Amino acid sequence: MRIVFILISVFLGGAVFGQDPIIAAIIDSVRIERLIANVEEMSGEVPVDLGNGPITITSRHKDNPGNNLSQTYFEQRFVEMGYTPEAQPFNATGRNILVTKTGMVHPDEIVILCAHYDALPGGLFAAPAADDDGSGCAAVLEAARILRDIPFEYTIVFALWDEEEQGKIGSIYYAQNMAADDAVIKGVVNMDAIAYDGNGDTKARVHTRSVANSQAIADTVFAVLDRYNINIDLLLTDPGATYSDHASFWSSGYGAVLMIEEFGADGNPQYHTPNDRVQYFDVPYYEKLAKLSIGSFATLAVPFDVETAVDAPIATGSIAFYAYPNPTTTDATAWLELPDAAQYDVLLLNALGQQVATLHSGVLAAGKHNFIIPMQQLPSGTYTVVARSAVADLMTVRLVRTPQLY
Repeated sequence: MRIVFILISVFLGGAVFGQDPIIAAIIDSVRIERLIANVEEMSGEVPVDLGNGPITITSRHKDNPGNNLSQTYFEQRFVEMGYTPEAQPFNATGRNILVTKTGMVHPDEIVILCAHYDALPGGLFAAPAADDDGSGCAAVLEAARILRDIPFEYTIVFALWDEEEQGKIGSIYYAQNMAADDAVIKGVVNMDAIAYDGNGDTKARVHTRSVANSQAIADTVFAVLDRYNINIDLLLTDPGATYSDHASFWSSGYGAVLMIEEFGADGNPQYHTPNDRVQYFDVPYYEKLAKLSIGSFATLAVPFDVETAVDAPIATGSIAFYAYPNPTTTDATAWLELPDAAQYDVLLLNALGQQVATLHSGVLAAGKHNFIIPMQQLPSGTYTVVARSAVADLMTVRLVRTPQLY
């Protein structure tokens, strides 16, 4: 949760009016070097170790052995980040890779951030597919990294589709099954080719249609573009094209948008060739379009208010005491809200009742106070935050330090 508690402290001091500090922190946390490194691995520029030594993914075409390697690669990356990925088979070779992060308020309503990992050309040719759609897949991985420890109101699904190039087969299977189960999908942000800007005009497109809440999702994208000052010349296509995975959700009655470079007027000449490689990226453009896509998606998922994201705030009269995140793998924050000034000791104890840290000792004014709890440097286990004074009852909050997974 470091992204919330360290980065928000920066944004709260000089936040632009209308910005959500959590969304601002998320956008600011997108790292172009990670995006590029991800694409280089999945497009064969850099070998990867999938458990048996270095290997190069030269093609992600559905009939190429590299497609299976890439499935393993994506699953391994998600596991390294602490997720439990699901491989969803839909035919003899096709597999969607899905990761679910449960929402805190609306666990049965989901938002989806997606891209397709399969590639063209086929046959004996290399199919690095760096732009189409390694760029989108890398942005899904980067979003998963950034959003891992941030709570959201709605359930998040990170999805990587297979066999898009054969007619959106993987995403159609998923969307139709969700519709058959009456699943509630609040919105879909699909990224397909977001790294090429041949003429440097920063133009990109968001495709939408009058299906469910698709146009409202596009409005959210434009709002994020404006509110967080992302320098992209974004164009609206309505009715949008149906050549990518967002259209699978339109066909099943769900709201969705496509985020894409200016594919028509400034299309990537390396599209569907063995030369679709990172060297042709407009790197600053890619960073901006990834930030816009991830920021829009996080806005749709609705960050869960940090101050209410607690299992059980402890209150004594008009005094409130609570901590977040819990459980945690990183430092946490405790809040103590007081009606009157008083002398307080705020201590951190281990499971044996031994004091391991003093968070505060001295007079606290009326109002809300927060204290950083140094959980990251402590061993896994159960800890207790204690607040005590001569005028208030003893108050405690139990915290659990879980093992670091990534």
